[in-house]
Amino acid sequence: MSIDYEKMIKAMREFPNTPEGKAYFENERKKLEIKKNRYVRFEEWLKHNDFDVLMHRLIHEHNDEYQEKCLHNGYEPYPNSKLAFIIDYLVHNYESIEVPEIEPEHFPSTIYFFKGYYIQTICGQGCFHRIWDKNKELLLQV
Repeated sequence: MSIDYEKMIKAMREFPNTPEGKAYFENERKKLEIKKNRYVRFEEWLKHNDFDVLMHRLIHEHNDEYQEKCLHNGYEPYPNSKLAFIIDYLVHNYESIEVPEIEPEHFPSTIYFFKGYYIQTICGQGCFHRIWDKNKELLLQV
């Protein structure tokens, strides 16, 4: 079986100008706009609410029972939608930092410091997340 790379490259270059391509990119634009609006609402929420309370709730939601449920269903433990939103918010709105004390030796990671918490994503064959407090004590790993 031979692959016609030239044909593939031509199709990829033409895709944005096709009706399907235009519809795809319009849909992506709408999703990005929704995400930006959610970030603005979250920033407003932060002005009137205690982030520590939210983080303690999220840590509790990702307890051993939650992690066992993930594993029982055939998945590695992963952030629920609320924690995933916070991670996305940080990735899209903040610069990562370097914290040698908590950076893994053999895998790339990104770390954000936000409202007294270090939120770390470590990637290898997959990604997992760690949350550390300001004293660099591990609070959660999913």
